[in-house]
Amino acid sequence: MSLRILFEAWNRFFFEPQSPLPIAVFRILYGCLALANLVLLYPDWLTWFGTNAWVSIPAMAKLEPGVRLNLFTVLPADNRWITGLFWVFLACVLLLTAGFLTRINSVIVFLCLTSIHQRNLYILHGGDTFLRVAGFFLIFAPAGAALSLDRLIRVRSGRDSKDIQPKPPWAQRMIQFELALLYFVTFCWKSSGAPWVNGTAMYYIAHLDELRRFPIPSVLQNPLLLKIETWFTLAIEFSLGVLIWFKELRYPLLAIGALFHIYLAYWLNIPLFQWEVLSAYVLFIRPKDLERAWSFTRNRLKAVRPVKVRG
Repeated sequence: MSLRILFEAWNRFFFEPQSPLPIAVFRILYGCLALANLVLLYPDWLTWFGTNAWVSIPAMAKLEPGVRLNLFTVLPADNRWITGLFWVFLACVLLLTAGFLTRINSVIVFLCLTSIHQRNLYILHGGDTFLRVAGFFLIFAPAGAALSLDRLIRVRSGRDSKDIQPKPPWAQRMIQFELALLYFVTFCWKSSGAPWVNGTAMYYIAHLDELRRFPIPSVLQNPLLLKIETWFTLAIEFSLGVLIWFKELRYPLLAIGALFHIYLAYWLNIPLFQWEVLSAYVLFIRPKDLERAWSFTRNRLKAVRPVKVRG
C-alpha cells in the first residue's frame, strides 16, 4: 500500500463531505445530557461550587496545579454571580439543544462545563470527561446544519436549500475516536489487574451496596456467571475500542454495547455515565440509515394522527 493511497484514504475519512444528520442528533443528545447534569447539580450547586464549597478554589489549585480553563477564577467571590452562572449555563444548553446560534452556544456550554469540572474534580467520572472532550469538538462540527432552528431560519429566509447539504465530518470523527479510545484504555487498565483476568471483578462489583441501584436476579450472581460477565466486559470494551471500525461488525457491536450499558444503568447508580457514553453511538450510524429511521417515524406519526371530521 503506497503513501498516496493512505493519504487519499485519510482525506476521505476525515474530509469527504457527508450528511451532518448524525452530529445534529448527537448535539440534541448532548444538550439533553448537559441539561440532566444541571438538574442533578442544582440542589447542591453552591455546596459544590459556591464561595464556601467543600473544596475551595485555592485548595483545588494546590491539589491540581497548572493553568486551567475555569470561569470561577475570574468571577467575583459572590454566590449571586455563581448562581447567575448556573442560569446562563442552563439557558445556553437549551439554545444549543434547539440549535439556535449553535456555534456561539456550543462555545459557552463548553466553557461552563469545563469550568464546573475544573472547579471540583472530585465529583467527576469518565463519562463527564468524555462529555467535556466531545463538547470541545462539537464547537467545530456542523452541529446546526440539520434539525436546528438555525437551519429553519436559513431555509425560510432563502439562505439555505431545503435539502441538507453535506459537510466535512472531521469533528465527528474526533468524537468517534474519543469514544473508541475510552473503551480501549479502559480495557487496557482492566486487563492489567488480576481480578479482571481471573474473572472475580464482577463479584466484587456485585457486592458494592453503595453503587447498587436495583437488585439483579440471583441467577446472574452465580460465581460462574459472574466470571463470564467479567470476561465479557473485557471482550466488549476491546471490541468497541478496536473492532468498531470494521463496518461489517459495527451495528452488531453497537447493539451489544447498548444492551450492556442499559444493563449497567439498571444495576449500578453512576449518574448519567451510561447515557453519556451511549449518546455517541449515534455518530457511528450511517446518515442514510438515520434518514430512513426518521422517515419511518414521521410516517408512523402521520398514520396515528387523528382525522378531523367536518360537521
